Amino acid sequence: MTPVGKRLKTARVAAGLKQAELGAECGISQAQVSRFELGQVIPGEPEIRLMARALGIDPAVLAHGASGAVRDVGSFGAGESEDDVRRRALLAAGIGIGSAAALPPTPATASTPPSDWDRALYASGPSGAAPSAVSAAQLNAGLGSVAQHLATARYEEAEKDLPRLIVTAKTAAAPGGKRGAELLTRAWVLASAVRVKERHPDAWSTSSWAVEAARRSQHPLALAMAARSQYICLRQHGQHRQAQMVAQAAAFDLEGEEYARPVLGHLLLESAYGAAQAGRATDAVDLWERGRALARKGPAVAIWPDYPGPLTREQVERYGLCIHHALGDTRRALGHMETLNASAVRVPHTAARIRHDSAKLRRDVGDMAGALRLLQDLAVDTPQDARRTSVRGMVSGMVRTCPALPGLRPFAASIGAV
Repeated sequence: MTPVGKRLKTARVAAGLKQAELGAECGISQAQVSRFELGQVIPGEPEIRLMARALGIDPAVLAHGASGAVRDVGSFGAGESEDDVRRRALLAAGIGIGSAAALPPTPATASTPPSDWDRALYASGPSGAAPSAVSAAQLNAGLGSVAQHLATARYEEAEKDLPRLIVTAKTAAAPGGKRGAELLTRAWVLASAVRVKERHPDAWSTSSWAVEAARRSQHPLALAMAARSQYICLRQHGQHRQAQMVAQAAAFDLEGEEYARPVLGHLLLESAYGAAQAGRATDAVDLWERGRALARKGPAVAIWPDYPGPLTREQVERYGLCIHHALGDTRRALGHMETLNASAVRVPHTAARIRHDSAKLRRDVGDMAGALRLLQDLAVDTPQDARRTSVRGMVSGMVRTCPALPGLRPFAASIGAV
C-alpha cells in the first residue's frame, strides 16, 4: 500500500463510505478505488481532486499528507477569487508535491491578473472570446506547429501559441469523442513539455490531465505519450518510486501495441535514466537495452505527433551516456559520447540535449575547455535552449570553479549566467 493509498483508505473509512459508494460519488469504479488503495495504481490529479471533495478533505492532505483541517476545497480565503481557489486546489493536488520548493515563488493573489496560461489551464469554461470553430485537422496542424517549435528549441514560440490551442482543444474535446480526447491529450502533453523545461508546478496538473484525456481516447499512442509526460514530471521532482510505477504500468499495458512502440521506447530510456539516478544499476542497464531493442525495430508511425521525433540511434546513445555518467562509469559514458555527433543530428532539440549532456561529462572529467566549446555550439544553434535554468546554472558553476578559462566569463554573460 502506498502512502496515498493508505491516506485514501483512512479517509474513506472515517467518512463511513464503502469503496463502491466513493466510486459512485466520483464517477469511477469500485475496482479502481481498490487499486488506488492497494497502491497498484497512483491516482492522477483529477481523481485526487474528485475523491478529496467526496471525502470532505483538502486535496493536498490526500495527495501528500500536508497538514490542514478538513474543509471545503472550494471555500474562499480573504482576498481570493474563484480562479485563485481553483489554481490553489489544483496545484496542491498534484501527485507527489511535498514541499514549498515545488510551488511558484510568487503565488497568485487577487491583485495579480491571471496570465494566458492560467486562463487556459484553470478556467472551468472558455475564457475571453470564445474560440472560433476549427476542424480536427486544423487543431491537429496547430498542435503540430507547437511540436515543431519544441523540436527546434523555440520554446518561447511554443509557450505563446499553446494557451489558445489548449482552450480550443478543451472546447472541442467533449463533442469530439475519442478523437477529441486524443487531440486534447496532445495539447496537455505539449503543455507539460513546455512547463517541465523550467520545472514549473503547472506540470503536475498538465501531465495528470494528459493521462485523463488519454484514458478517454483509448488510443495506445496517446496513452504512451501521457505516461511518458507524467513519468518525466515525477522523475524531475525526485519521485522515483512513483515514476517507476507509472513506467511499469505503461510498459505492461502497451506491450505489443505497434502505434505505441516509439514513445514506449522513449519511456523505457527515460526509466533507465531514472533508475540510474536512484542507483539501481542493473535495472538501468536492462531498461536501456529494452529501449535500444525497440529503437532497432524502427518507427511504427508515419507521422510523429510529439517533439522528440522517432526513436533513433543517437537518442539511444545519448541515454547511454547519461545513464553510465549517473552510475559513475566514466569509461562507458565516454564511449557513448564518442559515437555522437550533434552537428549531424537533424532534430535541433536532440542535438541540444547531446551537447548539454556531453558538456556535463567533459566538465566532470576536468575538460572545462571541451565543455565550454560544446555549450558555445549549443548557444549558436539553439539560443533559447542555452538560456534554460539548468544550462545557466551549469555555466555559473564553471565560472566559480574555473574563472580564468578563456572565453568562459563573456559566454556566461551572454546567456545570463552571471
